[in-house]
Formats: sequence, C-alpha cells, structure tokens
Amino acid sequence: MPDTFLSIGIDQLMPDPTQPRKTFLKEEIERLAASVAARGMLQPLRVMFDETRGSYLIVTGESRYRAGLMAGMAALPCLLVEGQPDEAELLADRIVENSCRHDLRPLELARSLAKLRSLKKCTSGQLAVELGLSGASVCRAEALLSLPGDIQSLVDGGSIPESTAYELSRLPNEQSMRELALAVTAGKLSRDQVADAVRASVGKRHVRPKSARLPLRLDGGISVTVSAGQPLTWDDFNTAIDRIRKEAKKLYEGGKDITELARSLKAS
Repeated sequence: MPDTFLSIGIDQLMPDPTQPRKTFLKEEIERLAASVAARGMLQPLRVMFDETRGSYLIVTGESRYRAGLMAGMAALPCLLVEGQPDEAELLADRIVENSCRHDLRPLELARSLAKLRSLKKCTSGQLAVELGLSGASVCRAEALLSLPGDIQSLVDGGSIPESTAYELSRLPNEQSMRELALAVTAGKLSRDQVADAVRASVGKRHVRPKSARLPLRLDGGISVTVSAGQPLTWDDFNTAIDRIRKEAKKLYEGGKDITELARSLKAS
C-alpha cells in the first residue's frame, strides 16, 4: 500500500527517540530554515502515527522538521507510513538517508549499524550489501566501537577524525590508544604518523588485512580454508560454518555423496 500524503500541524509532529542521528548543527538548520522560508518545504517528511503518544513520529526528515519550526511554519507536508513498520527496516531507512547525506557522525553510524546487525541477525557483509555500502566501510565503522568511551567522545566531538580513530582501534590495548589519542588532540601527530605508530606497535602480521583468508588444519590430514573479500569476523565465520553444517546434514540424510556439497552450497 502506498504512503498517504498529508499536511500535518507541526505541533502534532515529534522526533522519534530511536532516531540514530543525535547531532544537528545549528548553522545547517539555519540554512535549511532560510530555504524553507523562501521556497517552502520541497520534500515531505515520512511519519507514522504513535497511538501511545498521540502524535506523529518522524521516520525520516527531522532536519526539515527542525527547520520548519525555526521558519515558523504551521504545518508540514508528510507521507504517512501505513501499518506498523518493522524496527529493523525503519533503522535501515534512516541509516541510508543519513549516511547518503553524510549527516551521521562516525560513531552514530557505527552504533546504528551494530544495532541493525543485531536486529537482523546478519553478518557485516550481508548488511553492507543490503544498505548499498562497501564491506570495508561497515567494518571500519564497527571497529570504532572497540575504542574506550573517552576516545569515542573525542571522535564524536570532532577532536579526532574518523580515519585516525580507525587506526587507533587497531591497537591491542586501551593504554596505547589513549597515548596516541592524546598526541593527536595535542596536534603532535597526523593521521599518517598515527598509522606508522600503529604498524610499529602491533607489527605487520597483526594489522587487519584488506581481505581475509583463514586456513585451518585438522586431525586426520583434513584442511579447510575460509576466505572473504573483507576482514573476516567471528560472525562471518560462524555463519559460514552453520550454513555448511546444515547443508551437509541435509545431503547426508538424503543419501547424497559428499562431493555434492560444494555444488549444493553454491546453488542455495
């Protein structure tokens, strides 16, 4: 069913507390408000009605809502989302809308991706494909969540750039992260100098590769290799093993030859 177009009083609208974007720059809203005052609201908000609150929750378009308030608009054009949307789908829509415009700060994106991956019970690679993002960008975003809270606050505040924060996340312990983070905020180290320090600290063997290949040697002369086009995570590995186990069990119970496994996995 298509969304219904409505003009809704601005006092009947409210931001959704689960919106992943938490930071709205005043100057950006002021520019948008000036545009709204001059030309009107050119793009509608997407909203859904919340029976408990008795208001329309903003699904996408909170920046436009804030600009409308600043511009003194009495009502805003809205598309009413029919039914009760799935939480994971709503979050996915918000991530795509905000990340495409670069409105989400690095850790806002990282936290949103982690939450969405949990809701969907999928791997980072599967999430990247669904959202139209690169696998590397999702892995780099999620790596920021390994930083201590105080360093995450510096990233949120813009004192440490995202690319530099990613380099810090590759260090093996929090003390090393904090020492380099302090040097960055003091203006003593650039991103490239941080990357060099990280390589010197952890060694090339432990730096996360651009792609992953994990050879496993088992008893009885059996070997298995798991590879991926992005850094391999435990989630990726466990998902792959579970899929192999389920397919192998199905073929075994069906009396199929073990040589059918590769073809069966490719087709499924």
